[in-house]
Amino acid sequence: MRKADLYIRVSTDEQADKGYSQRDQEERLRKYCEIKGIPIRNVYIEDHSAKSFQRPEWQKFLSTLRKNKYNRTGSIVLFTKWDRFSRNAGDAYQMINQLKAFGVEPMAIEQPLDLSIPENKIMLAFYLASPEVENDRRALNIFHGMRRARKEGRYMGVAPLGYVNKITEDKKKYIAPHDFEAPLLKWAFEQIASNSFNTEQIWKMVREKAKGRARFSKNNFWLAIRNPLYCGKIFVPPYKEEKGFLVTGQHEPLISEKLFDDVQDVLDGRKRKIKPKIVSIENLPLRGFIKCPNPKCDRMLTGSASKGKMGNYYYYYHCISSCGTRFKAEIVNEAFIKQLRHLSPKEGMVDVFIEAFIKDFNNKTKTQNTDRTNIIDEINALNKRYQNALLKNADGEMADDDFQEVKKLTKGKIEVLERRLNDLAVVGTEIKDLVASTLKKVANIDRRYENGDIEEKRLIVSSMFPDFLEFDGTRHRTPRLNSAIALIYQNNSRLQDKKNGTSLSFLDLSQEVIPLGFEPRTHTLKVYCSTS
Repeated sequence: MRKADLYIRVSTDEQADKGYSQRDQEERLRKYCEIKGIPIRNVYIEDHSAKSFQRPEWQKFLSTLRKNKYNRTGSIVLFTKWDRFSRNAGDAYQMINQLKAFGVEPMAIEQPLDLSIPENKIMLAFYLASPEVENDRRALNIFHGMRRARKEGRYMGVAPLGYVNKITEDKKKYIAPHDFEAPLLKWAFEQIASNSFNTEQIWKMVREKAKGRARFSKNNFWLAIRNPLYCGKIFVPPYKEEKGFLVTGQHEPLISEKLFDDVQDVLDGRKRKIKPKIVSIENLPLRGFIKCPNPKCDRMLTGSASKGKMGNYYYYYHCISSCGTRFKAEIVNEAFIKQLRHLSPKEGMVDVFIEAFIKDFNNKTKTQNTDRTNIIDEINALNKRYQNALLKNADGEMADDDFQEVKKLTKGKIEVLERRLNDLAVVGTEIKDLVASTLKKVANIDRRYENGDIEEKRLIVSSMFPDFLEFDGTRHRTPRLNSAIALIYQNNSRLQDKKNGTSLSFLDLSQEVIPLGFEPRTHTLKVYCSTS
């Protein structure tokens, strides 16, 4: 006597939409076996989609057939309908042939077919194709719905890194900035744009700040910094003959479009040369900023630690080429700090610079302020003219047509003048306080560097020295100093002693020619930083 294996399958959405409960299927299958007098061998209950046969319970059923090859001949596998068996016609035909090879016959009790009759294969094709067509139609509707939503600027799916899914009162879904993740991601974009750290190192710093949260994985981070969603754009991918394009999103952007473009330029190597990988070691803050002094080598010095016999670590800046350049990190770091101290301006110099800046600023904006005053006077005169015309019209001294003409002319002129007025920048009353607070921070740059963490130290170095540093064993030098820093640190004794055709000295910012015999005279002048 042949035996039956019962196969019961229902997916979550089917159970919710159509009521395909597992208990209902099992009850009907058992009743059928009872009426037909077929003994039940095993029951397999599945909760997976029928798009393929890679389902746990079905694979378990096949494994049982392979093991019990002497017990399977003449058996049947029962299910309620053919869509419980499969929703993919191609896979279904292959599986039917595989079951036949095992000597097992598949049967749907509510759609019975005798497959030994050739004409019944037409009905089988219909039963198998119908659910597949239904799946394909549903998937296509979902695809077009999601594509339409993207074109309207709505983000679909689980919120990306930096955002969280939310629902409005009228049940509309949207994404909003995450209170914890959004500021971290914005900070990462700003750091990449500044190009002070390697991108991978920025990710490591973000991971540290995020305290190891899973969403800040390396893959998520790299996807995020390339995603225009964070500057308020949503990408609509290409489809058939329609090319891919960007639309303005309905969500709140985390960064500006300019910042996003700057980050892409850095990542693609267009904005500036990508800096080498920098590992933030407290003892090596200048790693990647110092150029090898060997004239035959153009590499940047890296840094590492060596373990001594007593277990202590000794740090060095060194070149990775065969030139053999190597400096003790302690000497290099101390020389740099000592030179920063000598850059501090004399007492009262910051106040002098602030007053000079405000005076120069006022002189340059004097003409602009005069233009603003004249425009305001013209606007007041036009408003007065309009008010007089309004009174005359109300008293019957001016016809309505004449009043409308006066109104049109005056209002048109006022709009033109207001646009001109908006184009003129307003001189801020707080500019003196703003300049003072900023310069006083810069005036204490040596203390900020000494007391700052590795991140702040590297930001200070990268902002002060746009090109690179060179260390000759006792002092640092650079071919170019940040022009703003150079101006701020000019001291009184050299401010009036200017010589033409020379470059700024790193120490006192006076202009002096490189002494003969100290270094070969070349057309390219270098800025020296000396502590003597």
